[in-house]
This record gives sequence, C-alpha cells and structure tokens, in this order.
Amino acid sequence: MKHVLSLSVLGLAVLLASAAFAESAGEKVFNQKCAMCHKVKGKGGAIGPDLSKISGKMAEPQLREKLINPKKSNANSTMPAFATLPKNDMSALLTYMKGLK
Repeated sequence: MKHVLSLSVLGLAVLLASAAFAESAGEKVFNQKCAMCHKVKGKGGAIGPDLSKISGKMAEPQLREKLINPKKSNANSTMPAFATLPKNDMSALLTYMKGLK
C-alpha cells in the first residue's frame, strides 16, 4: 500500500510539474504568430521590438489596436494586421501579453 501511495504522489507531482511548463493558449498563439519577429524573455525573432515588458508600456486597448491595425500608430510598420485572428485566439493572446511585465 505504501508503494502504491508513493507512486501516486510521484505521478501527481510529475503531472503538476508538466502542467506548469505547458504553454498557455495565448503563449501558443504568440509562438505561432508573433515569435518569428518578436522576442520575449530572450526567445524569438529580432525584426520587431522585444515584447518582454509590453504590458508596462501599453494597456489592453492599445495592444488590441496595435494587433488589429499596426499601421494606425506607425504608417511604416511592417507588422501584419491580425484583424482576422479568431476572437478566442485574440483574447488568449491579449491575456498572455498582459502578463508580460
């Protein structure tokens, strides 16, 4: 019985640890759509600015507007517009970006 309990506790610990390292939905969208150009926490591209602390610089409405229409704030921006990004993906991405401090 003691052996079974130990294995159960170990299994639970592994499960919790792997969940902690799993990508959030927003991080997954970021890695698929943004990381080729933008860096976060030392990982990603160098074409666009480092977004590691973006939530300290822009509020959610500004982030949303930048994602939907990047040329509005900078006519020379080469960033693609994400106006057609599904609503769930946009919400997840904004939640992830709000956590970048």
